Amino acid sequence: MQYNSTNNNAPNSNALSNALPNAPLDDTQLNKSTDENTSVTLIRTGYNRESFRSTFDTEFKELGVAEQDLSFFDPNLASVEDFFNIYNNLFFIIPKYGEINSHEYLIKESSDYIDYKANQEEIQALLDEIAELRETNLQLQVDMASILGAKQEIDKAIEDAREVESGA
Repeated sequence: MQYNSTNNNAPNSNALSNALPNAPLDDTQLNKSTDENTSVTLIRTGYNRESFRSTFDTEFKELGVAEQDLSFFDPNLASVEDFFNIYNNLFFIIPKYGEINSHEYLIKESSDYIDYKANQEEIQALLDEIAELRETNLQLQVDMASILGAKQEIDKAIEDAREVESGA
């Protein structure tokens, strides 16, 4: 088996590429041989590594999220909208938990700022009061049902007594 190597930087490299067919070969163009010692010529095309790298971008751009370059950012000129734009861009990069620079930290700081815990305590007290009122309401409904049952029994006893008086 022969192996030829070409270099695209070498002179006459165009002559070799012009000699190769542009379309795939069909069966009539192939020299079919049944001989085991058939010679096959392979042609390898080489490229200059530096010129290849300067010509083609081989970096992955679509598979991951590139980190934002925030070196241009001036906190003194930032607006609330700028903050939330940056926050949304960094959302999945920010760690979930941690004492500082995490979602947990942001939640604690914001909760303290808006007095979230006090609001939660007030909400819980109101929920507890609602639960008590529901229990009281249910007990009153049970009491009303038993009073209505007793009233029906009293009405039936009065009716029975009238029947006995009128029949006697």
